[in-house]
Amino acid sequence: MLVGMIVLGALYNLFTVQSKILGNQEMAVEMQQNARMAMDILTREMRLAGFNPTVTLSKCAGTLPSSLTSTPCVGIQGASTNSISFTSDINGNGDLTPGSSNPNENITYDRYESPSGSGIYALGRTSNGSKQPVVENIQSLTFTYLNSAASAAATIGAIRSIQVNIVARAAKPDPAYPANGGYRTYTLTSTVTPRNLAY
Repeated sequence: MLVGMIVLGALYNLFTVQSKILGNQEMAVEMQQNARMAMDILTREMRLAGFNPTVTLSKCAGTLPSSLTSTPCVGIQGASTNSISFTSDINGNGDLTPGSSNPNENITYDRYESPSGSGIYALGRTSNGSKQPVVENIQSLTFTYLNSAASAAATIGAIRSIQVNIVARAAKPDPAYPANGGYRTYTLTSTVTPRNLAY
């Protein structure tokens, strides 16, 4: 009976350790998938910034951070460190007025607490005034705006590419991980070149 109890205890410890390792791996995979999904969705839409097939819309101009000199305009309208707003004439009607006739033509991406007071931060996407969470557990979101020489852009009209940095974090803390309050993180960086901004 004693030998059986020792074996049973050893098996229980092995099961507990394996279960913990599996749980941590699942959280790590989910964290990485969240970061990749957020980056993919965000960069895909940002590439369309400034799309102007009718060539009737004025291009956005002004100084950074976002001080527009003309609205409505097509291109990047808001360019702060933690959020970006842009327009594109996707349906080609020469109109950017927010509403059901121009869906997905006025977009803002930022990071916000969802729901408020929860301590959980998400990548938010606002289209025509309606904000929706895209991906949860986003620890930080930063944008760097570059000109054609890959230096910091001084004006909205000079922006040719945007460097995006997303830091996702695990949904739950890991007691064995002392840094960052126990939350493991995963960082992705990508440079987006909206080809319509150059024309």
